Amino acid sequence: MVAVSGTEITRRPGRHSLVVSGVAGATAAAASLSGGITGAAVTALGVVVLLSGVRSARHGLVDAGGLIAFLGVVLAALGEAPPPAVLVGTAASVVAWDAGGNAVSLGRQLGAEADTVRAENLHAIAGALVGLVTAFFGLVVFEVGPTRQPVTTVFVLLVAASLLLVALNR
Repeated sequence: MVAVSGTEITRRPGRHSLVVSGVAGATAAAASLSGGITGAAVTALGVVVLLSGVRSARHGLVDAGGLIAFLGVVLAALGEAPPPAVLVGTAASVVAWDAGGNAVSLGRQLGAEADTVRAENLHAIAGALVGLVTAFFGLVVFEVGPTRQPVTTVFVLLVAASLLLVALNR
């Protein structure tokens, strides 16, 4: 016979998860602000949706919020945001999405009571480093590319985001 303590696991992420995703999301919104208020507002809306997904432990909301935040960065790029801001905003929105998804998974597996601060911080730092390296290479490609038109910025943004997603899913 196995003794049961009577304590149930709360299958949600802890409060620290909101901080990690929120900091990355706020970074994306701040970077989007350089392209105008519309891009920043859409990014901020995406971050709010993402954080509500983390709080309620729903991967679908985290994914939708991450997509909306990324679309806000794209709007900022179309609004003449400088390339470094676009690339940092892209990396930050992907890190916010990835950290949020990781937090939901950890919360479902271990519960809100578990100490996941180290694991979440390490995951977010690794994602941020991958994002910064990808943004750096995206900026290099932009600078040595044939033209500096806004369409090129969007193209480089999409290439950088694709590389970042591939790297984070490994």
